[in-house]
Amino acid sequence: MPVTGLYFCPDSGTTQATALAIRDRLSKLYQPVISAKWSLEHRLLRENAPPQTPTATTTSSQPSQPRFLQYLDLSYHPAKKFCLVDKTIVTLDDAFEQILTAKLQGGLWGMRQTLKAEGETFTLEDFRIRIAMLSQGTVIKGVLVEVEYLPCMYLEQGEGVIRDFIEQLGLPSGGNVRLYFSQAAKVGGGADDSDGPREFSILDTGMQYMELLRFR
Repeated sequence: MPVTGLYFCPDSGTTQATALAIRDRLSKLYQPVISAKWSLEHRLLRENAPPQTPTATTTSSQPSQPRFLQYLDLSYHPAKKFCLVDKTIVTLDDAFEQILTAKLQGGLWGMRQTLKAEGETFTLEDFRIRIAMLSQGTVIKGVLVEVEYLPCMYLEQGEGVIRDFIEQLGLPSGGNVRLYFSQAAKVGGGADDSDGPREFSILDTGMQYMELLRFR
């Protein structure tokens, strides 16, 4: 699985101009080929608190932390839907996701937000770049860029290359701009094998988006 990294610049009133500027700079520097359209949809649900009884109110000194459930659709992974709850991420097929959502939203979980993005995919030698504007309804949240480095499957090799590529693009920077690189699973190792190479997987790309999109 190629390694991916995400760049996000929150809306500052000129997000559309920022997205166009990124596309323009990418085209002038590298002349990439526009290979496809792409889109995403992210849904965040929050667990509804159980009704409080007088006994429960007096015995619990502190409220429990709310739990969140996230769903992610990426158009370039059409057969997979990502689901994250309690720091565990899995992929689901369409039918199971619909059944699960119907059951969970039956009073157990409430919808918190829905985010969408649409954009274009650019192909450039060893890279695949996806650029899109992120929105919640009619409100623009910012511009995101996914950089996929195709030749390698290890985070240690790919992260530095992607960071250098983004730096060469001269993208907007600042305190609110973020880069996202998930922790990939270790190859053939257990929890103590901290020095082993970390093989990248599709779940890591999903986790990057979950981290980026939560509470946007």
